[in-house]
Amino acid sequence: MQLLAIILYNSTGDRRILEFEPGALNVVTGESKTGKSALLDILEYCLGRDSLQMPIGPITQTVVWYAALLDLGSGRAFVARPAPLPGRSSTQRAMLRFGTDLEALEFGELEADVDSNAVREQLGRRIGIEENLHEPPPGSARHNVEAHLGHATLLCLQRQSEIADPNFLFHRQGEQGMAQTLKDTIPYFLGAVPRDQALRRAQLSAAKRDLKTAETAYRRAQETAQLAGAALSALWQEAYALGMVAALEEPERATAVAQLQAAIAPVDSVPAPAADRQSATRTDQLLQTRDNLRNQLRGVASEREILLQQESTEVGFEGAVRTQTARLASLNLLGLTPDSGNALTACALCGSTMTDPDPSVADLDQHLRRLSDQLNGIDAARPARRAALTALDERSDGLRGQLRTVEATLRQLTAATSAADQLPQEAARNFMRGRIHATLASLPTSSDAELQRLGQSLEFAQGRVNALEAELDPAEEREQVTSRLVAVSQDMTAWANRLQLEHGGSSVRLDLSRLTVVADTEQGPAPLFRIGSGENWVGYHLVAHLALHRYFVRQHRPVPRILMLDQPTQAWYRSEVDQRSGEPRSDTDREAVSRLFRLIYDVVHELAPDLQVIICDHAHLTESWFQDSVVHNWRHGEKLIPQEWIDQAAQGPSEA
Repeated sequence: MQLLAIILYNSTGDRRILEFEPGALNVVTGESKTGKSALLDILEYCLGRDSLQMPIGPITQTVVWYAALLDLGSGRAFVARPAPLPGRSSTQRAMLRFGTDLEALEFGELEADVDSNAVREQLGRRIGIEENLHEPPPGSARHNVEAHLGHATLLCLQRQSEIADPNFLFHRQGEQGMAQTLKDTIPYFLGAVPRDQALRRAQLSAAKRDLKTAETAYRRAQETAQLAGAALSALWQEAYALGMVAALEEPERATAVAQLQAAIAPVDSVPAPAADRQSATRTDQLLQTRDNLRNQLRGVASEREILLQQESTEVGFEGAVRTQTARLASLNLLGLTPDSGNALTACALCGSTMTDPDPSVADLDQHLRRLSDQLNGIDAARPARRAALTALDERSDGLRGQLRTVEATLRQLTAATSAADQLPQEAARNFMRGRIHATLASLPTSSDAELQRLGQSLEFAQGRVNALEAELDPAEEREQVTSRLVAVSQDMTAWANRLQLEHGGSSVRLDLSRLTVVADTEQGPAPLFRIGSGENWVGYHLVAHLALHRYFVRQHRPVPRILMLDQPTQAWYRSEVDQRSGEPRSDTDREAVSRLFRLIYDVVHELAPDLQVIICDHAHLTESWFQDSVVHNWRHGEKLIPQEWIDQAAQGPSEA
């Protein structure tokens, strides 16, 4: 996207058309107060900004519509915005047209039929801004940000107050929340995020929903299987007590269900005395099983208590051993070795022979080694003890589950006996057959195979989420940004040296975490606000934005191919005389201004026809290449707003 013309309309339908050359350096030069700075505000307003920022004066008093004719490469776009209503500074009303051979429309054809959001979205799509979304880190209070044309415009404009500001590098960076917005959106314009990032984020959200569904289904299936297993175990024990199944030990689920179903089928009746004896015997077996399980639980608890007591005892022993080891280790500080000498047998004070001589260095070293081995043994025993404690806990849980099943069976037998103790034995079995039939009918149909299938689905869903999260890893995005900024920094370094900026011979880079330029000097990094003079501030702003746009062009990034700079030479035009003439009186200033414009001219020429630079400035140099770049010269009464419009506005109230 490049600018072909800015069109202004007054209330009588007159037009002021300012044409620009695409793919070239466009210089709008002139004296102060001619309206040069307003061009940046008009362009930003036409590209979708809701508020009109220019000061109240001749422009706002005469212009009723602002418009821009844009070259999109494959066609043209005409954007028109009505002036805000009196007393207001913003509006969302707009007009947007696309066509191959569009020209500036007449006043009577203007009609606000869209809003500023539509302007940003449709123009953004035409230049290649795809669906994207930056999500802040989890727990952040910031909202998601989708990069659009308004964010790209921030990289294309530099006001007079911004281009020489040592604290802010980008357009509107000092506004509330705008710095964070720039940090969130610049990686997209650099191409550091995937082209289909928005699609992948949507896929990740869907994958997380599928994962949650799979987790819920698997958990419910597990809970159902556990409840069904407990009910089936209790039913089996009860059937065994009544002699309806042969084995006390419950088989695997499918076999248990088959045998219980077989127990439902009619069988030859067993004589009552024999059946009673059989039922009593099996009830006794259940009681014995319950007692055995209780004894095993007590044994496990005792073993666990012994392990815990050993661990507590070792703590005190270990402390004493470590203290003694630390004392003996001081031998190493003295530089003594085991062969340093034998033990002294004579007293150092009186010279008499000692019955128990002091230990030698070798004895002390041997004792130190023995203590160290003991400590190593304690450290080695800890993992085994922890494993033993874990195994005991697991065994205890299993025994408690079996005990609960046996006790539940005994309670049910007691209840069934009290309810059916007046019934004959065959009637009690028939009663049990009914309970078996009802219980089997209520058991869930999900099998072990179904539970395995749900587990595989859960594993697949988790793997899908992990893969998408890896593709959208913020660390990977930071690495991609850093890699791209290396190319940008190379151009910045070369051009800073060409402009003879302070620290220009050092490596110069763009620091996106602080949104500033940094020169890496021998004394350390020097951010822009620590580099003195307005000439350096302007120069570093210029090389940073030129390098970014060169990267955007070469990498075909969706950023308007427009760089608009307002008063970049303000540091050299300090007097009204210089501003009126357009050429500094100082030779040094003249050379610096010439270097600045020549750099811009050369970069635009290299990238032609893919970059348009528009400069609104006092400068009016005599070099032929500069004169060829001047598209508007507002001197000797020439201004943005014709005098006729101002006179008509002044006559309006008196005629009314």
